[in-house]
Formats: sequence, C-alpha cells, structure tokens
Amino acid sequence: MVHSKEILRKKYLLIRKNLPYYDCYIKSMSAQQRFLGSKYFSESKVIGLYYPILNEVQTFQIMSQAVLNLKTVCLPTIVDEQISFFKYDPTKSLKVGKYGIMEPETSSENMNHLLDIVITPGVVFDVTGNRIGYGKGYYDKFFNSIGFQNMTLVGLGYDFQLILEKIICNDQDVKMNTLISEKRMINVN
Repeated sequence: MVHSKEILRKKYLLIRKNLPYYDCYIKSMSAQQRFLGSKYFSESKVIGLYYPILNEVQTFQIMSQAVLNLKTVCLPTIVDEQISFFKYDPTKSLKVGKYGIMEPETSSENMNHLLDIVITPGVVFDVTGNRIGYGKGYYDKFFNSIGFQNMTLVGLGYDFQLILEKIICNDQDVKMNTLISEKRMINVN
C-alpha cells in the first residue's frame, strides 16, 4: 500500500515521539556504535552531523569520537532559508538557532564543499535510501545545491524508521547511500 509522505511523516513522528527516553538513549548508542565501527567513520575526515531534536537518534557519541580522532565535525546552520555546515568547536558554546536546534556560530568557516560524509536525520527511510524529513526540504536543497556526488550520505534512524514500503519521491529528493540503525546497516549503493 502506498501512503503519502504526509501520512508517513505523521505516523513515524508520533511513534518516535512516544519512544521512552531510555529506549531512545540505548538505541542511539547502538546506532552510533554501528557507525563508529564502520569504514564510513574510519575513512572520513570532515563529517557533517545534525544536532538531535525531538527524539532523533543522538549524535553526541559520534561527535566526541570524531573530535578525539582529530576529524573535523560540522553542524548545520540555517542561513537565508538554506542549510550551511559550519565547523564545530568543542571549546565554544553553541547557540539556539531556527526551530530551537543548537548550531555553531556562522563566523566560523563554511565547510559545505569540504564535507566527505553527511549524517542525515530523517523521519522515515525506505530500504532503497529514500527519506522523508520534516517537510521543508532543507537537506535535499542543500545536497542538490552543492553537488553531493563526492560525499557519502548516511541516513541515521531507529530500526522502526527503516521501512520496506517504497517512499514516492520527486526529482529534488536525494537518496541516502547508506542507512544505519541500532540493528543494521544497509548499503544502498
């Protein structure tokens, strides 16, 4: 059965919202460990991460391990209704940005063209790499504007967010190369 993006978005946002904190924490730790043990982490130099909100899979362990391994960590900031990634400096405070998401100061260097991997949040993913986000298209616009062919796009979510049902997409929607959950890693291409 094919459902609209909006129906799937509402359904999976509600499931994620109702996930108990302890489950969120444990599953997030497992998903992050799966990424940290992968070639994607070991081969990356400049990592684009999201700052988690609304029970998204946490990324703090990835952030701290990347810094310890002398990798450059970048976080998204919304500038003029578009995402740009800026270097995260663990010695500086983050600020509250649009939608209440923590982000770095934009006075640091824009890292958009230096990213070799972007860990991407999503509300739901299909197993072929399609994703549904919050509906504003920020990540898809970003990937399409900078040319994403030279970077690896990793969708990070809970296993219940990885569905067999195909998500109907348009030409602007960008597929993930890999999906990672607390239970599995799916290499799409």
